[in-house]
Amino acid sequence: MFFNPSSDPLTPEDLEFIDEILMKYGNDDSILSASELDGFVTAIVSSPDMIPPSRWMPEIWGGADFAPEWESEDEFHHFIQLVMQHMNFVIDLLMHQPDDYVAMFVLRKFNDREVVVVEDWCFGYMHGVDLGHWIELPEELAACLYAIELHGRGDNFSVLETLSIDEHQTTTADIEPAVRRLYAYWFEQRTGETLSQQMPFGQMQPRQEPVRIEPTVGRNELCPCGSGKKYKRCCLH
Repeated sequence: MFFNPSSDPLTPEDLEFIDEILMKYGNDDSILSASELDGFVTAIVSSPDMIPPSRWMPEIWGGADFAPEWESEDEFHHFIQLVMQHMNFVIDLLMHQPDDYVAMFVLRKFNDREVVVVEDWCFGYMHGVDLGHWIELPEELAACLYAIELHGRGDNFSVLETLSIDEHQTTTADIEPAVRRLYAYWFEQRTGETLSQQMPFGQMQPRQEPVRIEPTVGRNELCPCGSGKKYKRCCLH
């Protein structure tokens, strides 16, 4: 089934297809956007142990019990091929060109200002962390993980709500350097080898532009209907 997909970056059309499939077959507990999927696969390839597709693929849909009833074999194979291609792309960057790695964050308008939104991506990453049963990290690496966890756990939303937009955006700048350090750390633990290039955590200049623009409401944001509930628990349901 996983027939040597390439490691080429996905095109905007590929990402649009992934978004459509995730929303078409999604549910309350599934991954619902390409951004969230990017975070998820990034954590999978950064895990303490290699996680086979038979374990992580069903998690895209919230578990084996929620596997889609695919419209066609072509639709199924095309989606799987793109997911595996993107995973290979992420591995290639983190292993060989870590300085070039960027997360698939999204850009939204907020009070006439463009802001980087990372919550969906971070929820996807933490989903992968949970699946990989990450053990306790050294203090410095735990700080790296917290940079992601801050935006990727519902329990931390009360903290985020106290931040100004500028403070929120400052915290997002730590995420990509953290991803690089966490990948390098677990790679060394798994293989006994050290990656030749590592970016010091907290010293990377923030990326100037997110990878893509996503105008829709994130699953963990407040629903635009005004109910006060998260979107995934309200109009998305």
